[in-house]
Amino acid sequence: MLVILQKKVVINFILIISIIIVSILSIHWHHEMYLLHREEKTLKSENEKINALNRQLLMEYSEIQSGVNVYQKSKDELLMFVPLESEWEDVSI
Repeated sequence: MLVILQKKVVINFILIISIIIVSILSIHWHHEMYLLHREEKTLKSENEKINALNRQLLMEYSEIQSGVNVYQKSKDELLMFVPLESEWEDVSI
């Protein structure tokens, strides 16, 4: 009888220790998930800022390269001018 009681005590002790270890690991895992989530939110907001800046720079670059600038350059450097309306009538296709 004493041997059976001793085995029960050992099994209960092992179960209690196992439950405590699993609980501690669960708390640690949840804490790691919280830290990961917080880092993800920070990186996401930084990424959104970078994307917004990139879009702004692309818009400014497209404005620089717009047709108005090309027109001004052709007018100034290449000395190209828009034909007068009277000259349009002379053109035949």
